Amino acid sequence: MQRFHHQIRHDLAALLGALSAVTEKYSRRDYDTDAALRTLLDRVNADYKDKGLPDRESQLQLLRAEWSAAEKGIDPCSGEKVTVRRGEMKASAMLKILRGLETVLREDYTASRSRLEEAAAMIGQIIVAGYQEGLIDDKLLLSVNTETEYLKLWKTLATDRNIALGQKRVMTMVSMPDVLLLLEEVVPPMVKGVALM
Repeated sequence: MQRFHHQIRHDLAALLGALSAVTEKYSRRDYDTDAALRTLLDRVNADYKDKGLPDRESQLQLLRAEWSAAEKGIDPCSGEKVTVRRGEMKASAMLKILRGLETVLREDYTASRSRLEEAAAMIGQIIVAGYQEGLIDDKLLLSVNTETEYLKLWKTLATDRNIALGQKRVMTMVSMPDVLLLLEEVVPPMVKGVALM
């Protein structure tokens, strides 16, 4: 079963916002930055665990372990106990961890957004093919505005074998709830174009 990419994108955007807030705290040298980073690491870790992404989860666990070591006064790079300039070591470790988090979250956000954009483009092509095959017309497209009607439109398009192959390709990329949301994004501009004719 495909993952629900609209939800993933939403969750990752929220995590990026939380990361930005912690990064601002770091820049201002707020007293509670340590606790905020720990909370963020726990939140990101829990999110990836819930989504069943063990590869990313292990990457995030490593960042969490680095921060845990720094909090105990152990340099995460050398593994040695730091007794002098401990605050500088912690600040350096925190910046490295913030960068690592940003890289992971941004990469995953971009990948999810790209997948949705690619699926939206394919759905647009499927709708055009539906026009060409006479499965849908302007009247039908103008009347579609509820989730049930979008689902009915999707099933109508599936009656053509060639179009059904395109739909299968879309379904390998995104979930059915994503398809319905993408139809809601793709159809209105087409309807607007129809209305202007």
